[in-house]
Amino acid sequence: MFALLTVSLFNPCLVRPQANMPPSVAPRVNDNPELGWTGTWKLNVSKSSIPGPSFTLALAPDGEYRMENGTFGYTFGCDGQEYKTSPVRTISCKLDDSSDMDTTSRENGRIVRTDHWQLYSDGSKLRHTSSEPQADGSTKSHLSEFVRVSGSVGFAGGWSDLKRLESHPRLVLTMKDSTLHLAFLETGQHADITLDGSDSAMHGPGLLNRTTLAIRPNGAYEFLTTKKTDGRVINQGSLKLSADGHTLVEEYWSPNSPDEKAILVYDKQ
Repeated sequence: MFALLTVSLFNPCLVRPQANMPPSVAPRVNDNPELGWTGTWKLNVSKSSIPGPSFTLALAPDGEYRMENGTFGYTFGCDGQEYKTSPVRTISCKLDDSSDMDTTSRENGRIVRTDHWQLYSDGSKLRHTSSEPQADGSTKSHLSEFVRVSGSVGFAGGWSDLKRLESHPRLVLTMKDSTLHLAFLETGQHADITLDGSDSAMHGPGLLNRTTLAIRPNGAYEFLTTKKTDGRVINQGSLKLSADGHTLVEEYWSPNSPDEKAILVYDKQ
């Protein structure tokens, strides 16, 4: 999730310092929105936290799995059949044995992602390799490792990526008029957010169909955000700019768990 802003909505009485204005009464850096918010921001891992597991898998008596990651969830069987994960997206699964699972995700029938999951022999860790075809014909792959935090047998249980904060992409913000452009450099995800509380589409690899952000101001230096997929709210949050313009603090939470908040602290580069 992410929250943002723009020039004209939060500081209608902007006063710029005159050349002879003493420093003690000159406006702070975030009295100029473009100066305060525009730039490249890097996550401060030591000051950030995301509660709970990265995802959970529950195994039903009929052999179907239920995946939940705090943002969305879906049910699927490992029988090679297609199961809907969104109105235009499906997943199929095959178990090679008790420790290897392969899944294929399709959007409107076209393969958009394949995943290989390998369970360690002692069941304590899960190795994951994902591959996504690119527009130029190449394939983008990613390797990650998850540690079991609940459950004891097989793939079912709660799993956490201990390095998920370390791999968080850099964020670039650019404001113009009543729109803020955001881009995550390492993932290629981006959006142009209209700051009137309406839903603005997000674009780029790895996003579910119809992922949107809505942003509205709450006072001078805070914005409230709502993220949706297929029109359903998946998280809510806020973004605050520090008085010196050096730090952004993002908080977000699931509507079902408002007390379990992720806190992401960004430092300006």
